[in-house]
Amino acid sequence: TAVLLLSHVWAAAVLRLARAHRDRSSSHSQNCAAAMAPITAADQAFLQLLTQRKVLEESEALEAMDAVGSKLGGFGAFDAGGSGDARADFRATLANLNRKLASADLQIRGYYAANSEEDDAGPPKIHIALINLASDDVAKLTGASQKEEEITCLKSILKALASSEGAELSELRKGARGKLSAAAFDAFVSDLVNGRWLERGDEGEVAYGPRAILELA
Repeated sequence: TAVLLLSHVWAAAVLRLARAHRDRSSSHSQNCAAAMAPITAADQAFLQLLTQRKVLEESEALEAMDAVGSKLGGFGAFDAGGSGDARADFRATLANLNRKLASADLQIRGYYAANSEEDDAGPPKIHIALINLASDDVAKLTGASQKEEEITCLKSILKALASSEGAELSELRKGARGKLSAAAFDAFVSDLVNGRWLERGDEGEVAYGPRAILELA
């Protein structure tokens, strides 16, 4: 299911990017205004990695940008060496990518995540993901590969977590599993954790994951 979902999401993103670029080209042929810079091979490689990994921390994204830029080039401020401020260059690169993605109803979003106890002294970590802006409906956000009962279950889980910082898995199993069996529900929750829609604490409590926070923001 996870592989099908990733393929579906990335294929849909590529189609929207191609359609948006075609529409821009058509509009440009009728209007002499300057066309927006096209999506480069480096952009595509980074976006595909981001889609496959679902969520990247800032350090992981910077490493990916460095690797992609060194091989394919064309990565804007970051590829050009930037200002010497890694975080500023990171934000500038994301802003440049978002300008290119705007016409395809896609956006790279980020948020500051609370540090763990081990990293409490350091600066807050930024998590980023590629977000579909075309719809705020969970069924469309999660892709066509999920079953109707799983979509219903996910909606129930997100609703249950909306008013709290987390919930015990056993509580969610009782109130949010709908038509799923207990075993199927537990397996589905594990898939959601792997997909970064949910996070599971050391003591088994379940909370919003970065994907849910970014998609539903």
